[in-house]
Amino acid sequence: MKDKGSTGCLAIRQRYIVLAIGTLCIASIASNMTVINFTQICMAPRINNTGLHLQSSINETAHSSSAFDNDQKAYIQWAAAIGTLAAAWPFHWFYQQYGARVVFFIAGAVSTVATAVMPLAHHTHFNLLVLARFFQGVSFGADFAAIGLIVVNWASLKQHGLFISLLSSFSQISVMFTMPVSGELCESRWGWESVYYVHAALSGFLFVLWFYFYRNNPTKHPKMTEIELEKIHRGKGDVEEHEAAPIAKIMTNSVMLAVWLSAFGELMMSQFIVMYGSVFLKEVLGFAVNHTGYFVAVPRALHLGFKVISGIASDRIHFWSEKTKMRLFNTIALMVSGAFFCILGYLPKDQAHLSVIALLVIECSTGFICGGFYKCATLVARQF
Repeated sequence: MKDKGSTGCLAIRQRYIVLAIGTLCIASIASNMTVINFTQICMAPRINNTGLHLQSSINETAHSSSAFDNDQKAYIQWAAAIGTLAAAWPFHWFYQQYGARVVFFIAGAVSTVATAVMPLAHHTHFNLLVLARFFQGVSFGADFAAIGLIVVNWASLKQHGLFISLLSSFSQISVMFTMPVSGELCESRWGWESVYYVHAALSGFLFVLWFYFYRNNPTKHPKMTEIELEKIHRGKGDVEEHEAAPIAKIMTNSVMLAVWLSAFGELMMSQFIVMYGSVFLKEVLGFAVNHTGYFVAVPRALHLGFKVISGIASDRIHFWSEKTKMRLFNTIALMVSGAFFCILGYLPKDQAHLSVIALLVIECSTGFICGGFYKCATLVARQF
């Protein structure tokens, strides 16, 4: 650790570098998980219906809109979900024992390898593809605990909202990158296989940065200064390392149960859009493949903007109590998005612009979750 008098443009900004690298690493695992939701619409061979002029690129792949039947799609999604569920608790234990530096790096390596072999697995046997998806899910199980560790160890109390808003935006960041890039690469001469190779190479690079720069304890960071360390620790109580988590108390706490219920509703909505948004835009609304990627990414980008704004606003607004702010933000995030989700189901498909507007409202309103149950979880969990 550097002494108090150390200088430099980043001398007291190491926590922001950790925040940036951590956010990108978490998002890269999510991107590797998400990529198949888009590439399934361009993995099948293209089949022209007639020799006549095709009115739009959607007609190029008629009767070949997906490489998988409905049962195979279900297996692909279930494999990742089972992997995530199976790995979540083991990762929690490994994080407690060994910290996030090595454990999260291993999770990133697993995700990188699983993503890189996806094209080979697809061309070899469907069961191998399902196995690769399972390991993508396993690595995804490391994301959520990593968010908590970075916030607890590296964020000051005044910056909890900022750290949570960025770290929890992995889904939006991943879609903002994956969908446009996948759309362009799918339509390029390199084909859909290149989508997986690009994602694998990027995630591998990011996790090398993670291992090089991250430290489990800020005091052990070679570039940490006493000034920044004091800011990080200001107002925090001393907690003995490796203290056993009171799982029973957490699971029976009424506020935490409300947080989980809110998270379940929000994740169901966001994952539905991530998993089926590209298919909905292409097959129902008739967008071209490369345009579909952008129309999925733009709402997610707006969601990210509102998420960051709500996180900062929650930290800066002082004329309301924390309870009032969390209730207000959570109500906007869940009730407004829920209402427009219902509206989306009844909009005519020949008025695609209305459906896109509804998606924009859904994504913007759910951005307020950062000042809602996300922040509530971190504040309430401190008592345990």
